[in-house]
Amino acid sequence: MTKTRIIALLLAAIMCIAMMPVSMAEEHEPVTIRFSWWGGDGRHAATLEVIEQFQELYPWITVQGEYGSSDGYHDKLATQLTSKTEPDIMQVDPETMPQFVKSGDSFVDLAAAGFDFSNFDMAAISASTITGCYDGVQLGVPTGIAGACMLVNADLAAEIGADFTKPYTWEDMITWGKAAREKGYYLLHANVSYLDNMLVNNYTKQISGTTLFDPATGELLATEENLTKTYSLIKDFFDNETIAPIATMVQYAGDSIQSDPDWIAGKYVCTLTYISTASVMIAANPDANYIVGELPVAEGALNNGWIVGCPQILAVSKNSKNVDAAIMFLNYFYNNEKAVSTLNTQRSVPPTAFAREIVSADGKMDPILAAAVDILNPYNGLANDPIGSTPRAKTIIENEIEELAYGLVSPADAAAIVIAEYQEMAQ
Repeated sequence: MTKTRIIALLLAAIMCIAMMPVSMAEEHEPVTIRFSWWGGDGRHAATLEVIEQFQELYPWITVQGEYGSSDGYHDKLATQLTSKTEPDIMQVDPETMPQFVKSGDSFVDLAAAGFDFSNFDMAAISASTITGCYDGVQLGVPTGIAGACMLVNADLAAEIGADFTKPYTWEDMITWGKAAREKGYYLLHANVSYLDNMLVNNYTKQISGTTLFDPATGELLATEENLTKTYSLIKDFFDNETIAPIATMVQYAGDSIQSDPDWIAGKYVCTLTYISTASVMIAANPDANYIVGELPVAEGALNNGWIVGCPQILAVSKNSKNVDAAIMFLNYFYNNEKAVSTLNTQRSVPPTAFAREIVSADGKMDPILAAAVDILNPYNGLANDPIGSTPRAKTIIENEIEELAYGLVSPADAAAIVIAEYQEMAQ
């Protein structure tokens, strides 16, 4: 073979290599990243499908899913963060995240690491820790638009003369609850944790104009007087059977609220749920005629309480040995049309206009979820403070809800107990 022929063959080989796809032309060391999340079966299936799509595009990257229910999820994650064994990518509750940020430098600056925020409204998501921004650094990416949703069985509401489409108070709900009981229904479907998150947090903000603790200093702002009013309202809800008895409620705690047979049978007029879980409640009783109602506000409220937030945020561990691969996955998760279409509303209404357009065009945007976002947007309540959002603070409130419901304490006693324990938590 002549020298000229050899050179020609070499040049041809170089040209072929240059024209090959990057994934074929380059050698890649195998990489494995872990991604943890909680949710229901629909969320698991959609997320696993997106993982498969990503691995087809980047076959040298393996994404291991670690998923289940929300029960114990954050306790486990806290232990992992302490021992530096956390997953590379973590789904985190936005109200729990501040405690993790405060206790250690655990999360990657996503903008600096190369996450593509071009589809996000940065003015909106960088305004609060609720959407993952801490001291101007975006440590998390919101998975959707979230907040409270009053899901109403329109036919039952009409039957008892309850109009949820106009402004109303918590006391109006007690009146409607009496009418519901005459028909054999309960007005409000809730469990203890929902009463804490939906009633205690919001009613207390409404009557006081403050959060439980000062978000900046950690000073205790809640008073016995205001908490006594809050627990008095809860007692009225139980005494007037606006909600089901505590013995029923405790059987369907946390994520299991939709499995209450009376909800499935259509024996509740409404439920205070979340935009991110409204579809789960609907699926449990799909034959009802649902609408989304306004949210209750106390008479003479100093703050309307309700906030627009996000259901979860995704964060990347600073301890990850494969941050680049984790960022690549997140960029696919949030910014790829196929991924967005697959995920649809499994983590609530998508967080970007780009994604919402895709999901709407696919016909996957539930009109109920869209209506819930439209109703929630005008509310401008105070974001929950970091201390009051901790599991310990919530447990203190919830314990007294149960004690009150069983008739073991008075509203004033419950308030005094909470204040005493909160004073120990104040900074």
